[in-house]
Amino acid sequence: MSNIINTRSPYFINQQADTGKILSEATIELYIYNGELGVDKPAGSTYSITKSSIGSTANNYITFEVSELIRDYLYTDYYNEAIHAVWVEADISYTHTDSTTGTNNIDYLAFDGFGYFEEGINPRTSTYADNTSYTPMVLQDNTTVYFVRGRDIRIPIFSESWAEVITTVGYGVWNEETDYWQESLPEWQSTTSPLYVDDTDFSDRKIQYIIISSDNALDGDTITITSRNQTSDPNYVEQEVVITLKEICEPKFDEYRCIFYNKYGALQDFWASKKSIITTKTKSTQFNRSIIDFSSGAAQYSVYKNANQRFDIVANQSITVNTPFIVEDINEPIEQMIMSENTWLEDSSNTSIDTLPVTIRTESLTRKTRVNDKLIQYTLEFDYAFDKINNIR
Repeated sequence: MSNIINTRSPYFINQQADTGKILSEATIELYIYNGELGVDKPAGSTYSITKSSIGSTANNYITFEVSELIRDYLYTDYYNEAIHAVWVEADISYTHTDSTTGTNNIDYLAFDGFGYFEEGINPRTSTYADNTSYTPMVLQDNTTVYFVRGRDIRIPIFSESWAEVITTVGYGVWNEETDYWQESLPEWQSTTSPLYVDDTDFSDRKIQYIIISSDNALDGDTITITSRNQTSDPNYVEQEVVITLKEICEPKFDEYRCIFYNKYGALQDFWASKKSIITTKTKSTQFNRSIIDFSSGAAQYSVYKNANQRFDIVANQSITVNTPFIVEDINEPIEQMIMSENTWLEDSSNTSIDTLPVTIRTESLTRKTRVNDKLIQYTLEFDYAFDKINNIR
């Protein structure tokens, strides 16, 4: 089981002095890399940091905060550029005031996740379910998942749980994939057979996605995910999560899938299937130009030419989407989405490039509940994260 670092929250590595001694200095060598644990470790350290102690028994330790350094090597992008997890080896050498020395070596697995204040310092470092702050088997907080027929269902899984997955979706195909954006394929195995998510020492397989074709899914189908104990560690606690599927059928509107990196550093989504509005805004510069033509010998001008010329035009689009009526279970992913640094919208009506980057413009959200609001629905605003006129140089 890996030691987890969620790099959007501070992570502190603490080096204590040996018993009966006073710490003088400590150096941490960080090796940050993706690939196979140990095998793909770089020859030289990525970062080297040396700190001195104040040299007292009251504060006999040295602390290193490493999250910001590690985040430089995580790429929360879409498609092949993404790196969702990296290995971090921390080699610490330290010296006491009496010149005696010591070493400490720890391997970590880092995600681009974050913790909440109430989860405490170094959130979700453990993978054990009996710990108050642990990395769960299913890397999302909602157990209700809405789907649109014809669009794949995707569930993020932490592979170190060695999950067994069973679904009531009949006669469909499914598989576990390292890439969220992988489309379901006809040659995948049948959903009537259990699916087993196995763990490896490769960082790019630590987050896997259960991808299920929705062609034969029914409203009320379930996905049951159970961790398989592959260790003899007595602290390991089995986990079981039952996800219920709910179908969205809104033929009147275009459905948009909101895709984002959640608090666990995994890609997650939810659907906005009600009314959507696209707005185009432009800004430009104008100047007055002379349109007089002397070519014929006499001064004249064409009434079809612009005397006020517009140039340097920049166009941007934004979109407002509305969710269907949803259960309270979806409050958490929507709140995590507005805290996400990277978001995308998938347009179910688009047959070419159906997923485009957006920036969430909704920065304030009032949590809705059935007790207070009866029906729960959200309006969300996004800016497309590019200029409409292609100006990439």
